[in-house]
Amino acid sequence: MSVAFSFSSEHGLWMFPRGQRATECSMWVKERFNEFAELELLRHGRAARDEWIDVVVALVPRPDNDYNPQAISVAQPITYGGSHRDRHMGFMYDADHRFVGGARFHELAMAADGAEIGCHARLKVGRSDGELQLWVPSPGEALTLIDDFLSRDRNSARHGADQDLVTSVLAEQETAHVPSARTEQAVILDEEAEGRVRRWRQAPPGELTAPPLRIQQRSVFGNHMVYVVNPAGGRIGQLRDGALFLDDERHRRAALDALDSAGIPQHDVVLGEWFPDAVLVHSGARWMLKSRDDGSPMGWYDPDTEVLHLHADAYREPAEVLLLRHGIVPVTVRWTAPDPAHFLRHLGITDRYEAESRRASDLAEQQVWRMWARHRDVFPHGLADLSALRWTNEQQNPIFAREDTYWLHHDSYYLRDLEALLGPHDYSEQRHDRKPDPCRLCGRDALTATRRGEPGAQPLAYCSGCARKAVKGFLVDRGSDEPWEPLAVWSLQQLAAELGGPPSQAQIPRLVSTAEPAATDRAMLIRMHVPRARVRRAPARGEQRAPLIWADWLKRAGLLADGVQMARGTVTVAADGHLCRSLLERHVDDFLTANGIAHEVEPYWPYDADLNTTGLRADWLLGDGTYVEAWGLPDEPAYADKMERKVELAARAGIRLVAVTSADLGNLHQVFAAWITGKARPVPGPASGKSDDARLQRPRRPGSPATRTANTNVRAARLERCRRAVALQETGMSRAAIGEELGMGAEAVKALLRDGKFYAAPESDPVRRQLAIEANEAWSKGMTKEQFRQTRSLTPPKAHECWKDADVLFERREG
Repeated sequence: MSVAFSFSSEHGLWMFPRGQRATECSMWVKERFNEFAELELLRHGRAARDEWIDVVVALVPRPDNDYNPQAISVAQPITYGGSHRDRHMGFMYDADHRFVGGARFHELAMAADGAEIGCHARLKVGRSDGELQLWVPSPGEALTLIDDFLSRDRNSARHGADQDLVTSVLAEQETAHVPSARTEQAVILDEEAEGRVRRWRQAPPGELTAPPLRIQQRSVFGNHMVYVVNPAGGRIGQLRDGALFLDDERHRRAALDALDSAGIPQHDVVLGEWFPDAVLVHSGARWMLKSRDDGSPMGWYDPDTEVLHLHADAYREPAEVLLLRHGIVPVTVRWTAPDPAHFLRHLGITDRYEAESRRASDLAEQQVWRMWARHRDVFPHGLADLSALRWTNEQQNPIFAREDTYWLHHDSYYLRDLEALLGPHDYSEQRHDRKPDPCRLCGRDALTATRRGEPGAQPLAYCSGCARKAVKGFLVDRGSDEPWEPLAVWSLQQLAAELGGPPSQAQIPRLVSTAEPAATDRAMLIRMHVPRARVRRAPARGEQRAPLIWADWLKRAGLLADGVQMARGTVTVAADGHLCRSLLERHVDDFLTANGIAHEVEPYWPYDADLNTTGLRADWLLGDGTYVEAWGLPDEPAYADKMERKVELAARAGIRLVAVTSADLGNLHQVFAAWITGKARPVPGPASGKSDDARLQRPRRPGSPATRTANTNVRAARLERCRRAVALQETGMSRAAIGEELGMGAEAVKALLRDGKFYAAPESDPVRRQLAIEANEAWSKGMTKEQFRQTRSLTPPKAHECWKDADVLFERREG
């Protein structure tokens, strides 16, 4: 063999001479290797499939490899374009490093004048997979070659000529429009792009005539999110990083109008008479340009460098038009290869290992969704056929079985789901080396757990898959009618019968009893098929109807015929006739009635000059003077503040307070155990807690000095915010900007502006002014706000506004 390195202008590599030994290498990035194999086949002709063909690869030292800093990467040659990381396919085996010089290979790479080291190889591609072998010299020949190459530095003439050649080849490669190894690929991609652009021009998408869109604003972990929402509740776009990203460009005109109406004007966007049926997708550092019909990528835009990267020259004009609609003009445009997986799908190549992986994934999914066929009898009238569960008598596949329970004891998600189902519980066996028990529903590996403190509780084994389905469910309405609705409605009705009334979503997971294993199995299957209302919005293209919320599902199941959906809950009537403002209240009230616990609704909290000047009410008063509160929205700041005030009120007045949240619904027998057994506890404090206690009476005159001072301070602070909001708007600030300035949301700013303009000029709204005068007259005659509301047949929000307006305008006249 030749004993000298030579520089290959074709590949841009310093080449090892072709050795006599063929050695395997490990392919880590399978898609990158498959791309390399297919492009090499394009160069050699398709007839070369199933035959060995000669190829060249790059060998790149990888000191950045945390596992082995001596690792040597097998990569596509530099003529494929991109960095060595972009071209990385796999690694040489550590034991084979000696065939390319071992540790001295790194010296060789350092002395290569900015180029990389190449190696001859042979490649064979079957119908779906490929094999690569490197032609390497013997260890002694490799060291001789490296010594000879490093001696170039002592021959200045030779070194200079080599340097000039390397520099010119690498410079040419850097400035090439399309990397030379990708010429055939570029031709194929151009043909595809030209056909797509031709179709766009012949049938341009045009603007849509659709119902008005609206803007939805959310604050998530301190990030202000702005969405474009269609009439069905589906989010069809989002404002991010100053650009409006839409699922369909045809909505742009309506989306811009909606943003302008919401006080979020956008820059002037050149809409033009023609635009491609494509979308720009925000993907972090890269904004992807994709065809809307099949999601095929056109390229990507880098917002940091303002460079547009395209997969075909034919996409240039459509991509520039699309970016211009987002207010973006790229500084330059470059050709770039698409993701290897996309190109392989375009060629119709299916990797054998990928197919095997997919088959294994399908098998795993079958195992996850399997259920013993004997449990079909839980569902009547063939409803089991509507379930996504796979009813079977087949045994579990052995590959999904384990020999011990160590992994189950350390699965935090599984343990959390068991806690949700059982509450406090114990495992029957804590030893990790014990063989798992079979799940009662599907036979998969499970832990056996027993609920604590329940008389007659039985040890039960439910696997992680069944536990998760019962806790989270898998039937989710997305805005279109589903074939499984009869099954979901039946399951809801059964759950309501089990719980004794219309359930809330928070009640679903907790099992009522574990004393009868067969009944518990049935309860688990019912919970799996109760529909979940996790998502309020429909998909952008699923505009058949708005997704059903929880109250809608209860109505479809006939469980809420008397219910009225309000902004903060469902108002319904309990079994004893009490009006409840949420399903949480309804369930607690029905529980008190069912267990013979005497209770009155909405007792007044005692007056307190610091904590209660507005007549706060509790939810229930029990016979022994205990107050009961159902905390429905503990995570909302304003609600939480009211909770804290009531807790402090109870402490000051010596009133026992029982607080119930959604998490307590499965445990009400323990919460109210003393009252169920009739063992009343004395009230801890000087207050009697009875309804005739003076401290429980609402002050007859809301205008008492303490109340008047508190109301004056609150009113003055709000009026100041109103005046400030109006003044900021007059300077040209948008609602969003005003909200940032005042630290509040857009809806709050809207209300401040409306009130501020009215208080500055009451005559501008004669109807509102007249209602305020009438409210003031009613107040002066001793009427309450509720009495005034009923007299005038006003809604609660309107009555509150009238009362507030009367207070402001009256105080202005008094002043």
